[in-house]
Amino acid sequence: MIDPTGAAGWISAGKSGLDLLRAAWTLMPKGAEKDRIARKLEEAELALELSNAKLAKELGFRLCQCRFPPLPMLWDNARRAFVCQNAACGRLDAVEKPPGARGARRRARA
Repeated sequence: MIDPTGAAGWISAGKSGLDLLRAAWTLMPKGAEKDRIARKLEEAELALELSNAKLAKELGFRLCQCRFPPLPMLWDNARRAFVCQNAACGRLDAVEKPPGARGARRRARA
């Protein structure tokens, strides 16, 4: 099983790496090479987003399909629902309690 803590670190490191590459890209001279690097950066961003969606699904998160790649829906205690992270979508999946939530009713042991 995937360790959620390690997975979060991996996602953060991947995003930081792309941010650094994007910052360096702005310093390059214009031309065909810069355009090629820009395309490669876009491909890397898509690959990272796809892997994040796959990881979220494997960890049991719901995915909102308002865009591609899909976004994981996060639990919002105030709304008592899973909420899409895309502000333009705002989809809510209301449930009584998320699986494994604290305070969930447990069956009495005999």
